[in-house]
Amino acid sequence: MICPKSYNDVTPRNTNWLWRPFIPFGKVTLLQGATGIGKTSLIMKILADLSNGIYPPSMFHGQLLPLGHGEPLKSFYVTAENGIDDTIVPLFELYGGNKNNALFQDEQEGHFLLTGSEIEECIRTTGAKVIFIDPWQQFVNGISTSDNAALRNMVCEIQLAAERMEAAVILAGNFIKGLLPDINRGIGGTELYNTLRCILTLRPDDEHDPSVRILEATKMSLMGKESTPIIIRQDENLGLTFESYDTLEGEDDEEEPIDFLLKTLKSGPQDSRKIMELGNERGLGSSQMYRLRKKAGIIIEKQPDRSSQWKLPT
Repeated sequence: MICPKSYNDVTPRNTNWLWRPFIPFGKVTLLQGATGIGKTSLIMKILADLSNGIYPPSMFHGQLLPLGHGEPLKSFYVTAENGIDDTIVPLFELYGGNKNNALFQDEQEGHFLLTGSEIEECIRTTGAKVIFIDPWQQFVNGISTSDNAALRNMVCEIQLAAERMEAAVILAGNFIKGLLPDINRGIGGTELYNTLRCILTLRPDDEHDPSVRILEATKMSLMGKESTPIIIRQDENLGLTFESYDTLEGEDDEEEPIDFLLKTLKSGPQDSRKIMELGNERGLGSSQMYRLRKKAGIIIEKQPDRSSQWKLPT
């Protein structure tokens, strides 16, 4: 059946963002990355903040805006990998989440099905505006992840449910080990890529700084999106902060601060905290110090006591 629409039949509408330009409401977003990269920690931080009406910082014309504030949102987290009592809820509490605005489910409490009707019923009965499913492939309804047509139909079905309920549905997906670093590393591969409109990739810093992750929109087929990645930094207490990508890719002339850094490390490796304190005394913020480190090729080494040191390349 042919059902064409004329220009006058279409009413343009703006995207309502949960986190601009990464996670929209009314859409399905795939968050992918290597196992253990920190997808769960990132989402639990976001869900905990949202439960208190704190929204992640938007990116606008390459600039990272402050944390947003608005209506607290209820979330529903479904997992087949992490224990709710020993991993998920402790993380949610660590990030200061409001327990009245969060619901959790694992495989021990009943098998959640990744279907449009299940998503819609979940949103309707719980009042959740954010649904996070980790990992998505564990909840498909009798569908093989190599069945392209079935995957396409499944995604379209849950996409329609997200649109009808104006909720953000986020699917976590793990890369397949041993494959090249592109979209085909994710289970579902190219077919999933072609069907989804919002795909995020969480990856480590190229310098393998264990405290840094880079979140980028691998695919974002929405008007008004920004292509600039965002830096997610984790401290020793698992706390997460967001930074603009130019903290790693700055273009300013930093020769004098680099000289200070090289001179400080010339006598040998230095504790990371001491280096940061010395930089702060000279008016250099943490983002500037990490940018200098990358520019100078300085290596970070993890110590047995879980501290870290900066040292010059050999």
